[in-house]
Amino acid sequence: MSQAEINKLQAATAWDSKGKKLGDVNDVHLEKESGIPAWVTVSLGLLNSRKHFVPLANSRFEGDDLHLAWTKSFITDAPGFVNSAELSPEEESALIDYYRLRDDATTA
Repeated sequence: MSQAEINKLQAATAWDSKGKKLGDVNDVHLEKESGIPAWVTVSLGLLNSRKHFVPLANSRFEGDDLHLAWTKSFITDAPGFVNSAELSPEEESALIDYYRLRDDATTA
């Protein structure tokens, strides 16, 4: 994915799996080895300043919209971290377990 495509993704509006608008994508996080976008952060709602990490697995990017594979309530309940600049290996592992990415059971 080119830097221009990553920038476009970072400017996207995120939607949950039921078509509910979540808000703007805050950041795009790349896999360390491949440099491929793997996670985005989204702030849910006007008063919610906590950034929620959401995997890009099974998502689709159409125009300016990023359609994620999980519901808002599932995303809201995901583990949260103080530093959203970069995930530690432990934090990423906790998110992978929460979103059940090891089993490829990704819908909630």
